[in-house]
Amino acid sequence: MQKIRLEGETRGDTSSRRRALALMLGAGGWLPGALAAADRAALLRLAISESLISDVNLNDARAAMTIWIKRMMVDLNMVIDVSPAVFDTTEEILHRARTGRFDVVALNVVEYRQVASLLDPSEIVSEEGAAGMDRYVLLVKRGGGIERVGDLRGRKLIVLKGPKMCVADAWLSTILDEGHFGGSEQFFGTVTTQTKASRVVLPVFFGQADACLTSKRGFDMMSELNPQVARNLTAIASSSPMVLCFYVFRKNYRGLSRESFAKVTSDLRTSAAGRQLATLFQFDGLTVRDAGCLAPALAVLEMAERVRGKSAGSPTG
Repeated sequence: MQKIRLEGETRGDTSSRRRALALMLGAGGWLPGALAAADRAALLRLAISESLISDVNLNDARAAMTIWIKRMMVDLNMVIDVSPAVFDTTEEILHRARTGRFDVVALNVVEYRQVASLLDPSEIVSEEGAAGMDRYVLLVKRGGGIERVGDLRGRKLIVLKGPKMCVADAWLSTILDEGHFGGSEQFFGTVTTQTKASRVVLPVFFGQADACLTSKRGFDMMSELNPQVARNLTAIASSSPMVLCFYVFRKNYRGLSRESFAKVTSDLRTSAAGRQLATLFQFDGLTVRDAGCLAPALAVLEMAERVRGKSAGSPTG
């Protein structure tokens, strides 16, 4: 069993970790051996934000993640310490980051920005290929009299809600600011959200809404199923490709365990547990990227913060 040193570890920590492992692993025939290993070696501490879960059954997500973690324990030859609930709230993730209570964390870029100084962006484990660099699109119906963002004043907008839409509001505020249109609450007639791409895109297609803000990947998938969607809708604004959800290590965390974790996540599709996880969360695989992949999303968040500051400083009528 590979040894990993945990900072500030006590005997009580080991005992609590054994209980956490018992809850996470269930009553399996190999459980006593795993618990004994937990006593002999320190654990790789993994935190997972519940912000990565959207239109997915929470129990299914926990089961899939737990199975994959068991698989990683075998592949990495170590014990992985994760919350008994598997997923932590944003508040818990931020608290754990500030108190140094994880070695690697899965979170979104908004959460990352709040504790970036405590994390190491040199290796970002995210979705591989084009899917890992998603972008937002503002869609309208062709020939409907809306050709630019300014034409949406007083109109109905539907916004997709999901893990990868975490920067959508910030991006929308920046393009409205560029046109000097004010905030979305004052500019649009109504703004509603939906968790399914079909409930966001199809109302625009059928003329029940004037525009929608969604991911390009979701729009492309719908267009493959129904080519009429692609022919009848057009994007009047599009964001830069952005990495929005990912794994990242805490600052100064080194060792073979780090290299092994990055490799096993990259090889996720080679195991049945990994394929189950990828199917549930609808991605193809994971890859390791460098720090530059976060720049576009962080730039949007920084610009949106300046917009908010400018709005807060504006005189009221």
